[in-house]
Amino acid sequence: MKRRLQDAFDKIHTEHELKDRTLKFLENATNKYRKKRLPLSRRLIAAAACFSLLLSAGAGYSAYMIPSFAISIDINPSIELGVNHFNKVVSVDTYNEDGYTVMSDINVYNMDYTDALELILADKDMKEYVVQNQLIAVTVFGKNETKNDELLYNVASCTSAYANVHCSSGNSQEVAAAHEAGMSFGKYKAYLELKALSPDITTNDIQGLTMCQIQDMIDELSGSTNNTQDDRTDGCKRGQHNGRGSGHGRGICQQKNDGE
Repeated sequence: MKRRLQDAFDKIHTEHELKDRTLKFLENATNKYRKKRLPLSRRLIAAAACFSLLLSAGAGYSAYMIPSFAISIDINPSIELGVNHFNKVVSVDTYNEDGYTVMSDINVYNMDYTDALELILADKDMKEYVVQNQLIAVTVFGKNETKNDELLYNVASCTSAYANVHCSSGNSQEVAAAHEAGMSFGKYKAYLELKALSPDITTNDIQGLTMCQIQDMIDELSGSTNNTQDDRTDGCKRGQHNGRGSGHGRGICQQKNDGE
């Protein structure tokens, strides 16, 4: 009996010893972990650095998505491309049903604007107008004059394979007024030319017209109709519009296609 009691007391003593050793182990482990933690000030600095990095990344993305200049493509479809400082397309606006139909089949976001322009003009829905020799008005706009000239040259170079392309540039007043009227600034620029000859004309009068039809009206009112070339569809009598573009040489798109 005495032996059993002694064994029981020994067992209790052993269990207490085990608990004590376990507590000491946990205490030591916890203290070591705490010693390895960074001071609060350093942790705050690290958190601030991470936050600043996130803000910088967000600001960079926002800057990437802001258009620096624009390209208006008008035949009957009216399309505007917003292009950022890195020459990438970051926005697309359409101003009539035909423009919406064209852009619903293709994706030009994040493409170089020259590649996007080529893709749009080669689209099956655009070819209907291209093969009919409809007037293709490509108008560029940028607040930076040097960049604007570069854009105009590159766009004219890329479209030089199309004999009926007319490339030009617009200004900020025309762009603002065009958008207020619900038109692309390329078509609005043609409207201003027509209105100078016929003051009673309104934007509603030309909304459904092709660029070729608008140009016919301009030619008729200004007395410059070319009667020797009147075999175009929709009554367009301008013939080949290659004399008014600004890039009928061997430009960057032709060089790219040649593998240079």
